[in-house]
Amino acid sequence: MSVELRLSTAEDAHIVQNLWPLYQHDLSRFEGTVPNRHGIFNDDDATMTLAQHAVSMEPWWKDPSALFPYLILVDGAPAGFNLIAGRARLPKEIPADFVVHEFFLLHPYRGGEVAESAALQGFDRHRGRWEVVTQVTNARAIAFWRRAIGRYTSAHFSEAEVDHPWGRRVAFRFDLKGELHG
Repeated sequence: MSVELRLSTAEDAHIVQNLWPLYQHDLSRFEGTVPNRHGIFNDDDATMTLAQHAVSMEPWWKDPSALFPYLILVDGAPAGFNLIAGRARLPKEIPADFVVHEFFLLHPYRGGEVAESAALQGFDRHRGRWEVVTQVTNARAIAFWRRAIGRYTSAHFSEAEVDHPWGRRVAFRFDLKGELHG
């Protein structure tokens, strides 16, 4: 099985946008969010269609110096996404150069090595201080990030439950200023 992390372009942005509602549905389990009155996971009731929602995601393909929308491909087929944001797009309270802003993998690919491979490929592409956060109630994600980051950094990371600009989160922090791993 081949796992590829490929930077998405405006030409294939629709793949990430098509997967987005599945990701939002998964997150609703932990965040208690519900769709707006039009059935879209969006805070704005004026957003009536997924096409309208896709417009709100366009910045991911318009700021290549700070936003990195990666597709996760398994044997060439879309399996998820790893959206990485750089310092210029982060709240000043986040003490990192890069964050895994959103990470999603379709159910058939979970529980194996696909997620870890996609996460580590993302880390390999960006040198600096990293932060990865997840909901405090998402035990599976916490265990995944603890294991993946632990292996990648040889256990040189911190983990803490924090009040974060994005809400109460478990934050993993580590520094990748040295040589590339993997």
